[in-house]
Amino acid sequence: MSRTAIFATILSVWFLSGCDSNAPRKNASQEVIALERSALDKWSQANTLGYVDIGAEDVTWFDFNPGPQLRVEGLEAVRNMLAPLAKQIPPHTYELLDPKVQVYGATAILTFHWSGTTTDGQPLGKWKVTSVYHWNDANWHMVHAHWSPVQSQ
Repeated sequence: MSRTAIFATILSVWFLSGCDSNAPRKNASQEVIALERSALDKWSQANTLGYVDIGAEDVTWFDFNPGPQLRVEGLEAVRNMLAPLAKQIPPHTYELLDPKVQVYGATAILTFHWSGTTTDGQPLGKWKVTSVYHWNDANWHMVHAHWSPVQSQ
């Protein structure tokens, strides 16, 4: 094989590997924050299943609730946990404060503080949140969520 043919083959492989639809995009931070906001926007209108829309089939979830605080495993289990909450969530506004996204290959970790207020001005509390996303099938999918209340100091 000639040097030109070898060079052309290497160049072709390099170019095609750069066109991988499963490679995370350069604007991963903005995409992950936008996904989280899409779920939170639905949540603020008592649609708790916005997180199901962005969740992977094998998603896990830790939330603050009375009882043993067990890990919820799988999209259907998360759906079953979140669906009944819709009746308890008043319409509200929220702030997603100081978001930070750390990207490691096909994994993105989003951390932020959440603060909500009902439409009549009642505070809903403040929460610390970690959401982990994985790039797969040319999309980000939430694979883990952890919500815990900010303790008064």
